[in-house]
Amino acid sequence: MAEHLSSKIVRNTIYNIIGRFWRIIVSLLLAPYIISYIGVERYGVWAIVGVLTGYFGLLDFGISTSFVKYISEYYAKKDYQKINQVVNTGFIFYSVFAIFIITASVIVINPLLDLFNIPLGLHNEAHFVFMMGIIIFGGSNTTMSFDAVQTGLQRMDISNKIALAVSGLQIAGIILFLKAGYGLPGLMINNMIIMAINSTISIIISFKIMPELRFHHIYFTKEMFKKLFSFGYKWQIVRASILFMVQADKLFITYFLSIGLVAFYHLAAVIAETGTLIPLLLVSALLPAFSEIDAKGERSKLIEGYTRITKYLGLIASPLFILIIISAPQIMMSWMGPGYERSVLIIQVLGVGWLCSVLGGVRSVVLQAIGKPGIETRVGIIAVVMNIPLSIIFILRFGFTGVAFGTSIALLFSVLYGFRKLHQELQIPLGVFIRNTFLKPLLLCICIGLSLWILTALFQETLFEPTRIWSLGVLVLKSTLFLIIYLMVLLYIKPLDYIDIIIYKGKMPFLYRFLSKFTK
Repeated sequence: MAEHLSSKIVRNTIYNIIGRFWRIIVSLLLAPYIISYIGVERYGVWAIVGVLTGYFGLLDFGISTSFVKYISEYYAKKDYQKINQVVNTGFIFYSVFAIFIITASVIVINPLLDLFNIPLGLHNEAHFVFMMGIIIFGGSNTTMSFDAVQTGLQRMDISNKIALAVSGLQIAGIILFLKAGYGLPGLMINNMIIMAINSTISIIISFKIMPELRFHHIYFTKEMFKKLFSFGYKWQIVRASILFMVQADKLFITYFLSIGLVAFYHLAAVIAETGTLIPLLLVSALLPAFSEIDAKGERSKLIEGYTRITKYLGLIASPLFILIIISAPQIMMSWMGPGYERSVLIIQVLGVGWLCSVLGGVRSVVLQAIGKPGIETRVGIIAVVMNIPLSIIFILRFGFTGVAFGTSIALLFSVLYGFRKLHQELQIPLGVFIRNTFLKPLLLCICIGLSLWILTALFQETLFEPTRIWSLGVLVLKSTLFLIIYLMVLLYIKPLDYIDIIIYKGKMPFLYRFLSKFTK
């Protein structure tokens, strides 16, 4: 890839890492704090509201999924007229869509609360929270096309600076509303205030970084809407599958078991899904860059980028997920304290499925960049078709933990299908690709993880009763040992080459010197 484009990817990735790590830390620290104020049942209601608002989002035909691709493509061609059409068409569509979903929510809210076994004592509160959630969701959607300007112009540094600043206000609001006794409704009011602030800033910044941007209804065109729709509706199935992977299990638990168990599953899912956020930061800045490469017809550079970044994903995701899986008991004990042991197996099972999904993360971006949504659509269909019946069967057969097995199995098979179809499209052998990217680090981490898991189990059972502080100490020690062993082996096998690290020379000398130790 060209030097200037590589620099953009590195810069945007660094800012995405900073922003995402901050959000992860805040989320993990706030979860026990919020539960201490509102309790497990209300936390479960909050999780279910998030699920339901997400499903309402499936009614938008996936229009938003096309914003970044086309803004990036048109910006590479300096076609500002088309960018204005994308932004204004998106804004007008989502304004109408917000009115529609708010109206629909008024009609269906009571049947939904009855369907998912919301306790009668929480009905009024859940009603308010759900309606607020829909209003916030609809309002934030209207400015998504403006958010996409920052991403499409590859200015993730700006978007992450905004997110960091606004998150400070959000944290202060959460503390203020909870201490004042407003509970769950107060959290939703705080979210609405933050949404309004964030949307206003995003619009202002978009006009500043792109002076050619215009806001007028004349830029709404049927032709652009058809173009956005044609690309978006195929990716909507992908969005639906991801939503099922993330959220449907909570609905199954609520319907077949009880809403009280949703909190335990949600906390476990937070840990497993947080593991996906860290390595996928490598992927977060790729779509506009890969779209620019594809617009220039440079397929060989696209394949090279796909191969190298998947290799980086394997080197980062493999140790992270294996460590999460073997350390799940210590993670839950040190994070939430005693009483959350039933979340441990959920973390471990979901960890396997989400590791498979992460390893295919670059594949999904490549398919978006080259305009082949049909392949990823079929990946989503396979995931959904497998996940729903398997999760229901397993939850009826094995109870609370069974639903996680259905999700992980569906993720595994859908990812394998996606890899096979993309490699047929790119005409590169899949077996060689897997061996050259993530197979070796994955097998290495499994061996290290099994050894440490056995040692930890024997040591803990024979010497100490697990406590919160002790579990934290074991977690830190286990992570340190895992990392030391892993890096020592990487120093021996040297998985990188000079091209992998040249971008950091002169720009990040410390990182360049460190990575050069792992270079052939």
